[in-house]
Amino acid sequence: MSLIKANADAVAVFNTRTVQGIVLCIQDGKGVLIRAKFTHLPPGLHGFHIHSAGDLRGEGCAGACAHFHKGPPSTHGGPPGTTKKRHTGDLGNIFTTSEEFTYHLDSLKVSELYGRSFIVHANSDDYGMGDKPDSHVTGHSGKRIGCAVIGMAKKA
Repeated sequence: MSLIKANADAVAVFNTRTVQGIVLCIQDGKGVLIRAKFTHLPPGLHGFHIHSAGDLRGEGCAGACAHFHKGPPSTHGGPPGTTKKRHTGDLGNIFTTSEEFTYHLDSLKVSELYGRSFIVHANSDDYGMGDKPDSHVTGHSGKRIGCAVIGMAKKA
């Protein structure tokens, strides 16, 4: 089923010259299932994160603030299930493909995502394992090239 027509609790749509795609958030019994599909991205891997705010004002969506994190302070890490230390919003890397990306964020409610944003970065995410100064904060993912606010989805 196309993500455009799939049922969801929250949705974020990327529709710019550089980044095009859709992300759905679905509440299930254990947390939030995230389904993402991108139909247009620059070539290569791109860091993909949930950021704390949905304020897309400012150059490069600067108002979106830092990576979303629920819980005690943590350093940057990989997507769910890959690294023990990570921000809640660390989702790893994406690329243009015919396949969709799926993630599961345990012990989270979709309502905690409303008004936040998904951000696509220019470079790949090093999962906090690099030697660059920003590796433990952002995964050294580079500038923000695509931003989309997470909003409440229309119910079918």
